[in-house]
Amino acid sequence: MLVGALLMGFLGVYIADVVVRSGRTGPNTELEGVDVGGLSEEEIRTEVQKLSDDYANRSLPLLTPAGTVAATAGELGFTLDVEANVSAALAAGQTGASPIAWASSFFGENNLRAIVSWDEVVAQQFTEGIQPVGIREASPARLELSDGVFVVVPGVTGLEVTPTDIRAAVRQVAATRTLPEVIVVEPSSFPPQVTAFDLQATADYVNARTALGLTVYVEETIRQFMPAEVRSWLTVTPANPPAIDLDTAYVTEVIETRLANVAVPGYSGQFTIVDGVPVAIDARPARRCCAPNAGETALAALQNANPEIRLHLTDIPGSEGDLIAETGIRELVGEFTTYYTPGQNRVTNIRLIADIVQGAIIGPGETWSVNDYVGRRTEGKGFVPAGVIYLGKFQEDVGGGVSQFATTIFNAAFFAGLDFGEYQAHSIYISRYPYGREATISYPHPDLQLRNNTPYSVLLWPTSTEESVTVQIYSTLHMTVTQSGQWEEEEDRCTEVFTERTRAFADGSATTDIVKALYQPAEGLNCQGQPFVAPPDCAPGTGAVDNDNDGWVESCRALCPVPETGGEGNVPTTATSIPVDSCIPVCTDDPDVEGSVEATPCIPLCGPEDADASPGSCARPGDIPGGPADPEASPAVESPGDGPGDSTVIEPEGGSVEADAEAETEALPIDDA
Repeated sequence: MLVGALLMGFLGVYIADVVVRSGRTGPNTELEGVDVGGLSEEEIRTEVQKLSDDYANRSLPLLTPAGTVAATAGELGFTLDVEANVSAALAAGQTGASPIAWASSFFGENNLRAIVSWDEVVAQQFTEGIQPVGIREASPARLELSDGVFVVVPGVTGLEVTPTDIRAAVRQVAATRTLPEVIVVEPSSFPPQVTAFDLQATADYVNARTALGLTVYVEETIRQFMPAEVRSWLTVTPANPPAIDLDTAYVTEVIETRLANVAVPGYSGQFTIVDGVPVAIDARPARRCCAPNAGETALAALQNANPEIRLHLTDIPGSEGDLIAETGIRELVGEFTTYYTPGQNRVTNIRLIADIVQGAIIGPGETWSVNDYVGRRTEGKGFVPAGVIYLGKFQEDVGGGVSQFATTIFNAAFFAGLDFGEYQAHSIYISRYPYGREATISYPHPDLQLRNNTPYSVLLWPTSTEESVTVQIYSTLHMTVTQSGQWEEEEDRCTEVFTERTRAFADGSATTDIVKALYQPAEGLNCQGQPFVAPPDCAPGTGAVDNDNDGWVESCRALCPVPETGGEGNVPTTATSIPVDSCIPVCTDDPDVEGSVEATPCIPLCGPEDADASPGSCARPGDIPGGPADPEASPAVESPGDGPGDSTVIEPEGGSVEADAEAETEALPIDDA
C-alpha cells in the first residue's frame, strides 16, 4: 500500500511539473555557458540575443603551417542564429513522456553549444585581404650528368596557404554550425613548372646527339673527346627541340690545351745578302691550335649532331722574332777570293759546294764542320771527277777541287777572327793558294772545322763565278785581324810553315795565334824522302814495276833474260825481244837500244850504292836470267800479286778516294788538289 501511495504521489508531481514547465527549458541547461534553465521562450531569446551581440568579437584564430592568422568570428562571417538557439534551448527542456527522463533531468547538466550561421560573402571579403603564404617552394625537375649521361632528377611539389584554402577551412567549420577554439587551415600544393615527364625527352635527345663524342682534326693530328666530357660542356634548355649551348671560350681553351703539341714554332726567317748587307727574309709567326672560333665550331657541330670538326692553326702575332737582333749578324767581318781556270771539272765541284754551304750559320761557341754539313761528295749529289792529291801524288777522283773552296773559306775565317778545329794544309804546295795559309779536305778526313769563339752568330756566304769563288763571313765586327808574321822550319825533308795572326779588339786588348802547313819534299815522297808506297820486296829474278803506269811501283815481274849478243863483262847491252808484259827488261844507257831509260818500263841495274836497296828495286847481275853469274838460270815468270813479296794496290772504295780515307788517313794521306 505504501509503495502504491508513493508511486501515485510521484506521478502526480511529474504531471503537475510537466504542466507547469510547458514552454520552458529544462533545469540545469546552459547555452555557451549562459544558464537558461527554466526560462521561457522569450526569456531564452533575450539571453541568446545578448550572447549574439558579443559573439561577433569572439577570437577565432586561423592556424596554418606557416603561422597563425588572427581573426574574429564576425570577420569570418559567423553570427549566432537566435531562433535556432532558442529552439535548441527549448528542446533541451522537453523531457518527453518518460517519468524516468523527467526525474533524471533534476540531477544532470545540459550544456549546449551555440548554433551559428555563416555569411560566405563576409568571409570572402576578409580572406581576400590575406596574402598567400608560401610553405615550400616548388622545385622543377632538372637534368643532371650522372656517370657521363644526362638523367632526369624529379622536381618537388610546392606548398602554400592561399585565401581559397582559408575559405575552405572556414566553410568546413560553418557546415558544423558550431565554432571550434581555432580553425585549422590545410595548405594547398602546386606542381613544379617543369616536370620529370617534360625533361625525359630532352635527356634522350641530348644523349643521342652526343653519343659519339667529338673528334677534332688539326693538320695531321686527331684528338678524341669522349661523350662524357662533351656532355660536361653543355647547357641544355628544354624546348621542342631542346636548345644546346656551351661556353665557347671555355671549350676553345680545352681544345687548345689538349692540342698544344700541334703548335708550330715561329721562324725568324733566313738571310740573304742585298748590296753587301744581311737581310732577313721569309720570317713567319708561330702557329698554334686553334683559330679563335674553335668553341663556336664545336657548338655548331653538336647542334647538328655532327661528331667531327676540322680546325686550323692560327698565327701568334709578334712571334716572328728578329733574326738580325737574335743572331748579331749585321755586317761583313771576313772575306776571301781565289781564282780558277773556267771550264774545268773541278770548277763544277767548287761552285756546287759553295752553293751548298751558302747560308750556313755558326752559333756562338759552336764548331762547324764542312764534312758534317756537306757530307760525302758523290756523283749522285752532282759532283764530278777532278784532280786530287792521293798519297802525295796528283790523281783524280769524284769531288776533286773542293779543297780550293776549303782554302777560300779557311782564309775568310782567318781574317774574320774565327778559331779552327780540325784542319790540314795540302801536302804539296800549290801556287794558287796563299803559302802556308790554306786547307784541304777529303771525306771523312781531313776535315775543316770552324769554331765561333765570338758572342755573335756567324753567317757563311760563299758565291762563285766562272773564274773565282768568294767566301764572305757576316757577323758583328768587334775585332781587326792581320797576318802578323810567317816563318818556316824543316821537319826532316818536309817544310813546316807557321803563319801568325793578330786579333786586336775594341777594348785595346790583342791576341796572337798561328796556323800551320806541312809540305812534303816532292810529289809522292814523305818527310823521310821515301815514297808513300814502298816498292814490294820481290823474289830473286824479279823486279818491281809500275804495272798500270800510275806512278806507283806496286807489283813484281820476272827480269827479262840477257840478249843472245851481250856486252862486255856481265853487263847486258841490249834488252831481250820478249814482250815486256811477260818480263821486265833491264835498263841500258844506250838510247838507241830497246830497254833504255827512255823506253819504260824497265828496271835499273843495281850499283855499289844500292847495296841496301829493297829486293827487286834494281836488277842485280846474278839475278838476271842468262847472265854470267848464273848462265843456266831461267826463273819462272811471276804474275803480279803471286809472290810472297807482292803488294796489293790500294783501291778507293767504290772508285772514290774519299771512301778509303778514314782508315788510311794516318799512314796514307789523301788531300784534294
